[in-house]
Amino acid sequence: MKISKALGLKEKGVISLVGGGGKTSLMYRLAEEIPLQYKVVVTTTTKIFLPPPDKFPLVLLEKDEPPEKELYEFLLKGLRPVVGSGLLENNKMNGISREQVNLLQNYADFTLIESDGSKGRSLKGHLDFEPVIAGATTVLLVVIGADIFGKTLDSKYVHRPELVSRLTGRKMGSIIDAEMIAELITHPEGILRDSPSNAMVVPFINKVDRMENQGEGRRLGRLLLGEKISKVILGSAIGINPVLAIME
Repeated sequence: MKISKALGLKEKGVISLVGGGGKTSLMYRLAEEIPLQYKVVVTTTTKIFLPPPDKFPLVLLEKDEPPEKELYEFLLKGLRPVVGSGLLENNKMNGISREQVNLLQNYADFTLIESDGSKGRSLKGHLDFEPVIAGATTVLLVVIGADIFGKTLDSKYVHRPELVSRLTGRKMGSIIDAEMIAELITHPEGILRDSPSNAMVVPFINKVDRMENQGEGRRLGRLLLGEKISKVILGSAIGINPVLAIME
């Protein structure tokens, strides 16, 4: 099953991706899945690595300026342009403002936004201003890398582990399990605290295909289902079959 089908995407929407453990891969996979009759723009409100130009042409916007002519041309050709505000060192691109996100909705049917950075870790503790979620978000994808199960709560595996420790009450060095992750995600001061009220929140447990036993992933899914979360997807952003299970 495709990710777009598992999400139940309609004909228009703003999908924001937060968390850690495969956001960028998942975002580009989703961009390629959405049928060509829809105009799709990819962007970030933080920073991301530059995309492969043959698949995702780059468009840089000036502050508070309308999209450039090339953005129109790419969309008319059925391409999925990646929109940023400037180039950075280390082959990275700077993101756009929430106001510019609103502007892009005038030109695209679907806007896919990487709204969080995790330094390549599969789990993250968030500062007060993170993640940077656009108010127009209709689907909030919370990405969790399944490779974090069984690892220790420290900076080798977790971005800002001291924040995770504070919110979950677990000691530094503790073994990371489904309960810890569920407590972190559902905590009132956690990743969902600034989620737009109308957004559908869907955790995506990524890299499940690498697990010898998917039991811990499914246990996390059951723990996450509740008032704010009515669907959890288990899958692999780079797998042949990206959706392995849907829990509701």
